[in-house]
Amino acid sequence: MNAVEHRVECYLRYCKGCLALTDVKIPSGNNRQCDLLAYNLKTVEQYHIVSSVTHEKNWCPDTNRLNEIFDKKFRGVPPKREGRNTDFSKGKTYYENILQAYRGIGFEPSKVQRVFVTWEVADRNNLNGFLVDYRQRTGINVQVWSLHDVILPALIEKVSTSNYDDEILRTLSLLRQRERETCVQ
Repeated sequence: MNAVEHRVECYLRYCKGCLALTDVKIPSGNNRQCDLLAYNLKTVEQYHIVSSVTHEKNWCPDTNRLNEIFDKKFRGVPPKREGRNTDFSKGKTYYENILQAYRGIGFEPSKVQRVFVTWEVADRNNLNGFLVDYRQRTGINVQVWSLHDVILPALIEKVSTSNYDDEILRTLSLLRQRERETCVQ
């Protein structure tokens, strides 16, 4: 689990009340895994979360790039690569393998909510139309969560100045305490 995935996992656990599994291998997948699979016991919501975050706006994905990412991560479509022995040239996909990974942990594939986490989308004015079009073309509904606008603010709001065992939550609690002390001075 990378640093961004850890923050997303904290958000899922602490703000959304989910249990999460990280780096779940795709059965018979060629170097494939689900970044995060999460489950909320109260609401029975199931999530497959993929994250790709950079805070440099020139590297943020646009909707064309999101299409490629969604196809690869949620539909199991291999990237276009030259050569006779590539999954792309063989026409191999991993969609059924992804569904098998869901079932392997007790998820019902039709109930899994797909989520992509990013800092922001470069052409965000096109995002809603793109998401509707993607759902119509593929039958897969994907949500886009912003680390900048949703996840970090929610974590900062939820975390108090307690002493947390989790290093991400502890760091946020220290920043929260610093903020309180700075405001008092």
